[in-house]
Amino acid sequence: MAEEKDRRHEDFLKRYLQAQPSIRAYVLSVVRDFHVTEDVLQEVAVAAWEKYEAYDPARPFVGWVLGVAHHKSVDSLRARKPRLLLPDDIAARLAQDAAELSEEAAERRKVLAGCVAKLTDEVRKIVHLRFEENLDSHEIARREGKSLAAVSKMLTRARAFLIRCTERSLAVDGS
Repeated sequence: MAEEKDRRHEDFLKRYLQAQPSIRAYVLSVVRDFHVTEDVLQEVAVAAWEKYEAYDPARPFVGWVLGVAHHKSVDSLRARKPRLLLPDDIAARLAQDAAELSEEAAERRKVLAGCVAKLTDEVRKIVHLRFEENLDSHEIARREGKSLAAVSKMLTRARAFLIRCTERSLAVDGS
């Protein structure tokens, strides 16, 4: 029983953390105040966890949690100043658009990961150091024992390849 609850909690945290940028963007677009957004995000996290048993895993989590965020955002606006309320249809449309954009971004990340996997091990390592560990070209060159020119050329070629690969993959998937 406790193990199942821990697994459920881990699953929730994973999904929530992946969705958090979309949730933050949506809440901020509705409440239009950074400090209030932080408070609403906390309320969304608590409410989503409390309602997580009702979540249907066959549906996108982002859409579901944005519904929770919508209600908490509207509640916050009502508590502050009713004149700041967006009409419900516009707020609902914003939530729907945010969910669609989040799903599109997830698909793009998946395609990009597939393209990164096609790079050679050496180039993939350089790309990882640059974009995952946020090292600059000078530090990468130093760590890898390569010239700055070699690292710059590898990154330039890798970027060009990744752009072409993702565009091709997205065009094939989109047709």
